[in-house]
Amino acid sequence: MRFELSAKCAFSGEILGAKQAIGDTIAKAGPLLVKGAPRGKEEGAARVEGWSVEGNEIRLKISSGRYVRAHDALLRLMKKISAVLGEKHKVGLREIKAIEYRIFFPSQGLPEETRRKIKELPCEVEFSQDGFTIVLRDLGEAEIKARVVDRLVGLAEEILTSAPKPAPVARVVAQGPPVEHPFREDPFEVAKKLGWIDQFPGRGQWIYTAPYTKLLMTIEDMIIDQIALPLGFQEFMFPKLIPLEVIQKMPGYLDELPEGMYYVCPPPRDPEVFSNFKKRLKLTKKIPSDELKNVLKEPAYVLAPAQCEPFYEFFSHRTVRLEDLPFKVMDRSGWTYRWEGGGVEGFVRTQEFRRIELVFIGAPMDVVRIRDEVRDKSIELVEQLGMEWRLLVATPFYLRGGGIEEDISDSTKVATYDIEVRLPYKEDWLEILSLNVHRGKFVETFKIKEVKGREVWTGCCGFGTTRWVAGFLAQHGFDPNRWPESIRGRIGQLPKV
Repeated sequence: MRFELSAKCAFSGEILGAKQAIGDTIAKAGPLLVKGAPRGKEEGAARVEGWSVEGNEIRLKISSGRYVRAHDALLRLMKKISAVLGEKHKVGLREIKAIEYRIFFPSQGLPEETRRKIKELPCEVEFSQDGFTIVLRDLGEAEIKARVVDRLVGLAEEILTSAPKPAPVARVVAQGPPVEHPFREDPFEVAKKLGWIDQFPGRGQWIYTAPYTKLLMTIEDMIIDQIALPLGFQEFMFPKLIPLEVIQKMPGYLDELPEGMYYVCPPPRDPEVFSNFKKRLKLTKKIPSDELKNVLKEPAYVLAPAQCEPFYEFFSHRTVRLEDLPFKVMDRSGWTYRWEGGGVEGFVRTQEFRRIELVFIGAPMDVVRIRDEVRDKSIELVEQLGMEWRLLVATPFYLRGGGIEEDISDSTKVATYDIEVRLPYKEDWLEILSLNVHRGKFVETFKIKEVKGREVWTGCCGFGTTRWVAGFLAQHGFDPNRWPESIRGRIGQLPKV
């Protein structure tokens, strides 16, 4: 890899008289430009290929390999030069700009798909027989210091090194006894016929009427009463409108699955901005979407895709004490939203669905213990509801490049357990609960500190209660007289539609 940088650095006054001092500083800068390169890899450090002074500007050409990259060398060098000129010539540095920055990646015989991905990088790309070059122009000091170049290089390297890998297959590690299923119909179709759900214009959205709602709320109450409260979870109410700067800290969401979320664009506060929109709407009786695009602000939020985002933000940039932990919170205050694209299916895969989220932070062994306690109590409840189930070890999507742990007998080495229930009508299984130990991943991205530097982990358990209902109805049908006593005793008389 080769970095070639052309830059200009402007000062507050004329610096032609300081040319000798500038030259002396550059001549002595060799050790500064090599500092940080591994021993024996000094050729991969930076060097000044040329420089000149024009009025109040220094023009520089710097090249480097991957160690002490040219843009880092520029910042180091200008810090040194500005100190010299400030002391001896009373001028200050006003601007650093990378006029043109060319970064060459040696690579031959790139597959077409790889070339396509490289072309999609947010910069100019030039291909040659020996590789490709990404070209950046007019980068300011703030962008350089914000590591924009390094992240872009990282994206390019990721494209080059990524190879199609088979998706990890979840392993079944426990399974409940077989259960007879006299009911074999698709519960979604039956629910529509009975009026338990009704069509709503939004894709993957439904109106849930009184019988369905009664069943769902009863199951949610059982989860709270038999799992969350006995394990000491406190109830919080989390926002469901998540600022982009918060979702950016969530590993694997904005950086890996931006296509899976709903984005929210706030309106301007000026009613007059909507005057054309209102006129056209009144005139045509059709929604002028183009007018909305013109007046709405840029996306600033997403609708909560995980439900636990505010918990980590609650601790973000805070210092915690292990002696005050673990801290356990539950939220059941609203909906979760995910854009499933073409994957919508009945009420087992919707865009808007109910969840109960249990989130916790503590010492590593406490986090694992809490997750495992939730797992065990959840299996007890699933069996109490008379559902056929199985437990799997899976790999969460946010652990990129990580496979399933080999030692699945040791739960401290298991990142995720999933509980699934059988869908007899399609001879398939449905995930209803994901039980996760994040280790230090969320602690790192949300910059949560422990007062003595001790290790802190987080975990979460997401109960997809809409899916609990789907699995329950798929196995037991819609006649309450055939339901297990555990739920009939709680639900009482089902309301009529």
